[in-house]
Amino acid sequence: MQSVLTQPPVKTVQAKSTEEVIRGQMKIMHRTLKVVTDSRVELHNISDRVRDQVRASGIKAGFLILSTLHTTTALFLNEFQAALMADLTECLERLVDADDGYLHNCEDCSDCERKNADAHLRATLLGHNVTVPIHDGEITLGQWQSILFAELDGPRKRTVTAHLIGV
Repeated sequence: MQSVLTQPPVKTVQAKSTEEVIRGQMKIMHRTLKVVTDSRVELHNISDRVRDQVRASGIKAGFLILSTLHTTTALFLNEFQAALMADLTECLERLVDADDGYLHNCEDCSDCERKNADAHLRATLLGHNVTVPIHDGEITLGQWQSILFAELDGPRKRTVTAHLIGV
């Protein structure tokens, strides 16, 4: 018997296209943002701080690449709304139980004294980098999108790097 795979029809949508030539000298800048956390798990909206960095850079068109320098923190885009943040925190706790007998937490298997395997695993699920376009000197986000920083092993002092590339 032969298996037949079918795919749903794909709709073609006419997209608005604009072409703009921006002349100027290419800039590549590096900035750091410090985040101080008070709890083991916290979610912070860093959009305004990032927006200020982009505006101050003078870059009108390009890209912003954000990276967290810690293996137990994360960066991602989503809506910053209290109920959703509570849901996300609960979801992460369900997906990665803090007390699940991880080898990273075992004294015989690892030299880590923090017993923070759950934080490492949660950070891996969320990711450590975000790239956002810069257009007309502003970061380009959807109506409900925010740039979110997740602390998963606090309280700590954390660093996020911002690389701005553009003209």
